[in-house]
Amino acid sequence: MKQTVKLTAGICALALLAACGGGGADKAEPKPDVLAAASSVSETKGQPTMSVAAASTPVPGQAVRLTLTLTGADGKPLGPDAIATQHEHKVHVMIVDSALEDYTHVHGEPGAQPGQWTFSFTPKYARQYRVWADFKPAGKEQAGHAHDHGKSGHGDEGHSHDKAGKDHDEGGHNDADAHNQTPSVTLNVGAEKGPEVAAIQTLSTKVDGYNLTLSLGGALTADAHTPATLTVADGTGAPLASLEPLMGAYAHLVGFSADGTTMVHGHPEGAEPKDATARGGPALAFELHPSVAGPHRVFVQVKIGGKVITAPFTLVVAN
Repeated sequence: MKQTVKLTAGICALALLAACGGGGADKAEPKPDVLAAASSVSETKGQPTMSVAAASTPVPGQAVRLTLTLTGADGKPLGPDAIATQHEHKVHVMIVDSALEDYTHVHGEPGAQPGQWTFSFTPKYARQYRVWADFKPAGKEQAGHAHDHGKSGHGDEGHSHDKAGKDHDEGGHNDADAHNQTPSVTLNVGAEKGPEVAAIQTLSTKVDGYNLTLSLGGALTADAHTPATLTVADGTGAPLASLEPLMGAYAHLVGFSADGTTMVHGHPEGAEPKDATARGGPALAFELHPSVAGPHRVFVQVKIGGKVITAPFTLVVAN
């Protein structure tokens, strides 16, 4: 089963303020908002702000409980009633370290206060991490396509939401209502830098005995559309048509530019799973539209045999 999704990327113009937690064993434990806090400041009309606080000092290899606080451009907290459900969840949270090696996709649950969303993750490294929230304001028409976040910092003038194989006006779709918000903040786990993302294209990878390959339909160039196809096979090379539903889709693709300023989050469109018994694959078609040049790390997640497989790829985008 071949599925198509348009995938695009843009620059997130954010001002980041980070405070690193610390303290020795002989010191009293600081308050959560001092341990690991960061804020994104909206510089574009109509954009939300976000902060993150840790319940304890983040330590590599140990789960840490985090709380995001989301506030709309109008100053009101963005709680469950203010956010639509997309792919089975209200707030998708993507977390990646500064070297783009340690990636986690989790979901926020409503916290104790309005606008708070809590979740846990386990950092692998003592590095700086970036935490992205992807959500859609309630009352906007839900769309399954990927988001193009404009260079203006996610302002309305920077968005494009093409639906693969469908006209924008079909079914009364209003493009202006389809915008997802993707604020991000930094989270300090340590001062380790980690290796730079090498400008070496890696289009095949093997994870847990499965072979995943990205095939590009042309040169990957900034601000240009390039078709790509993901194929999934077992250890013998036999194509797999048994991809299971994962958060309401057969695949989730999240990518980051090497400088950490862009994030994309996309899923296949059309023929989405109707129930838990549905199966997809072995080929998933994408259209890549990176907005900046340089190396990009892309993580594709699929579910096979009840297990989520996370496959990393490296794409090098030319000017």
